[in-house]
Amino acid sequence: MVDPAGSAAPERNGAATGALGDATDTILSVEPAAPSDDGRQVVRIGGEIDMLTAPRLRDALAPVVAVSGGDVVLDLDRVTFLGSNGLGVLVELAQQAEAAGTKFRLVCANRTVSRPLTLTGLDQVLDFYESAADLPPAGS
Repeated sequence: MVDPAGSAAPERNGAATGALGDATDTILSVEPAAPSDDGRQVVRIGGEIDMLTAPRLRDALAPVVAVSGGDVVLDLDRVTFLGSNGLGVLVELAQQAEAAGTKFRLVCANRTVSRPLTLTGLDQVLDFYESAADLPPAGS
């Protein structure tokens, strides 16, 4: 695999999408589910969210959270690494969602994600749940 700068990048296992549904690499996957009957949009994220992939995550999700009155849930259970750049993107997306009047929620029982959120205090700032069963009804 060759990165955008033209140098050889290590091969990684896993699916990859940079924009919603467009294959671009093998480090990050962004997989939107069809909106539910109540209007909730669930997006499953997998792989590594680091300084290289965080901008692609932001670019893929910015249009999703910009939908006024939407209800977006990021399922982060398949994330294998969450670096500081990824934390920053989650905060940016939450701010964009709030400005648009969109609910933005994170769901993850994976310690790889919950630990950095807890250590930084972002679990108290972001709308974070350990399971989809804990989510409030869509729109509330």
